[in-house]
Formats: sequence, structure tokens, C-alpha cells
Amino acid sequence: MDTVTALTRGMNPLEAALLTVVPLADMGFPTLILRDNEQGYIGQIRHRAGETHAHMASLAPVPDEALSYLPWMQLVNGMIATAGKRGAMTLTAEVPESAFAVFEILRKSGFSVYARQMVFQRLPAKITPAPAPRRVKVRPVIARDLAQLNSLYANLVPGLVQHADPPQFYDAGRTGTPSLVVEALIEGRVLGYLPVIEGKSGLVAKPLLHPDVFDETEAVFGEALHLWQKAERLPLYVCVRSYQEWIGSPLQRLGFSLYEQQLLFVKYTVARVEKSTERLPVAVETLLGSLVGQLE
Repeated sequence: MDTVTALTRGMNPLEAALLTVVPLADMGFPTLILRDNEQGYIGQIRHRAGETHAHMASLAPVPDEALSYLPWMQLVNGMIATAGKRGAMTLTAEVPESAFAVFEILRKSGFSVYARQMVFQRLPAKITPAPAPRRVKVRPVIARDLAQLNSLYANLVPGLVQHADPPQFYDAGRTGTPSLVVEALIEGRVLGYLPVIEGKSGLVAKPLLHPDVFDETEAVFGEALHLWQKAERLPLYVCVRSYQEWIGSPLQRLGFSLYEQQLLFVKYTVARVEKSTERLPVAVETLLGSLVGQLE
């Protein structure tokens, strides 16, 4: 249920579980196990200490609609509590629309659907020349783009999603393959952001494009492919959120196919607030009491 990790790293849940028992640095994949008689349930989250958002990584075995949801709910509640104790304010999960049992488990555990997502796939193939965009240029992101990227994110992403899925800005130094910006040729305004995450199993892009580039979307992605040369030997996946669904058609014209449709679930963890034991002075308490009496 963590699309980026699964598609870029080919995450092996057993491998990640074994890493959690190594008494070294935080590996970022806390694993919980629930035993119910002879049946076992495993859940993992992706979260590094200090981060404010956690992601549900996997559940095993695959939840079955024929079985009781109670053990799964107990496990999921444990995952929520673990994320909260580690400092995360939200726990998110990307669930295939066909996973009805998982949908019910998360819904009963207090998760809400914040957005839908389509994942498009391009299998490794030679990158062929494509017409260049006319009004914009596609280039690697640089430090001075940060202010405009934040503005673009604030204007295009619904407020509800912003609280649960904050922007992440990647550069070539972190991922190896450069994240890109789409910049207007005349006024120099940033009209798009094409972040890409690279792994041994594939590349995942999570585009954010302004509607002003609607008519040049196909050319923009064609230009991006030439800057993402590793797409010739690794599969490339593009995650398109429901508020950007118009990107899907240009991708299909470039040879991408629909890989999966998902729901983005979000659950806020409970943040503990220490209650002060300091009493108000007697005079202040009396004054407040008289004010309340007058109001009543």
C-alpha cells in the first residue's frame, strides 16, 4: 500500500521485517505482528524518526472478505498508535480500488478517502524523438525554484490533501534521475513540476501541472522522457491524482497504459497534549465566574 516503495524498490515485506530487528539505525519500516491462535497478521509502516507523516506499507496475508475484520482492525489500530508515538501526525495508505476487504478494514478503523489516483505504466523501451513544447521548456529543478514550486502546490492541490500529503521536492543529487520543472518561455513562470523517484525496480513520477499547459502536456512528457534516459531500461510509472486526471490522455498517446487505480486513505493520529496543573489566581477565577453568571 506504498506505491513509490513497491514500484521503485520491489519491497519484500519479509526482508523489511528482518531489518527491523537489527539493533542499528532506524531502517524506516517498523513492523507489527498480531497473533490470533494459529493465525498471524503482519503490518508495516514506512516512517523515519522525526518525520511528521507516515505511510502504511503492507499488510500480510492479503485480507479476505470471508474472514473476520476484528484482528485486522486491532493490527491497524496498533499501526496508527505506533505512527503517533514516533511523531507522525498522519498515516496514509494507497489501496487498489479492487481491494474491498482492505477498504472496509480501513474505513472501520477511522480512515477517510482523500483522493483517487491512477497509475500509468511505460515498459522499458527506446525513447523516440518527439516534438518539443512551443511555449514552455522542461529543465532540471534548481534551488531557486523552491518558492514557485510551493506556490504551484498551494494553488493546484486541494487543501484537504495538502494537510495529509505535503510537497516533497527531489533533485538529481537525491534520486540520480533529475526531477524537472516546466517553465514558461516568456514570463519565466513555473507551470509544472515533474518529481521522479528512482529505484532498482523502476522510476515513479508524481506530476503537478498547471492547466495552462493542457495543450502541451504530451510534448512536456515527451521532453521529460529524453531527460529520464533510464526509462529505456527501467519501467516508468506516473501517478496521476483525481484533481489532475486530464494528464491521463496525453500519457496514453505516448504509449503509457493504465496500471492500477487506487484510493488514497488518510488517518490522523492522536497527538497527546499535556494538561497544565497550574491554577489561576483566586481573583481571576472569581472574575471569570461572575462573567459567566452574567452571560447566563
